Amino acid sequence: MSLGRGMVWLVFLVSLVACGGAQRPSVDPVLEGERLFRIWCIGCHSLEPDGPTALGPSLAGIATRAAKNDEGLTAAEWLYRETVNPNAVVTPGYSPGLMPSDYERALRPDQLEALVAYMLTLE
Repeated sequence: MSLGRGMVWLVFLVSLVACGGAQRPSVDPVLEGERLFRIWCIGCHSLEPDGPTALGPSLAGIATRAAKNDEGLTAAEWLYRETVNPNAVVTPGYSPGLMPSDYERALRPDQLEALVAYMLTLE
């Protein structure tokens, strides 16, 4: 009894997946974070120090500001919290509720980590 060509490929693919060979290629988290930032954030947050600030404040230098938070959080912890709970600390001059608060549901954990990794480069 011989296996057809299609069956051989099916067995190969199942074996490949079972062995972990079909995993997603590793992606540089900073590059992935920049890609996500351009999709999710740039419409409201400028990367220029003095504007434009459509709906949210400029994120130029956000890594430095995050590192100087007075809450005892690491810069990464602060950026993560500000992303998933944007009303925790609202920038003066902006209203609470403008930034969506569902990024923890909209993005996978690795995507949130990548977004934070990118923002940590914005010194």
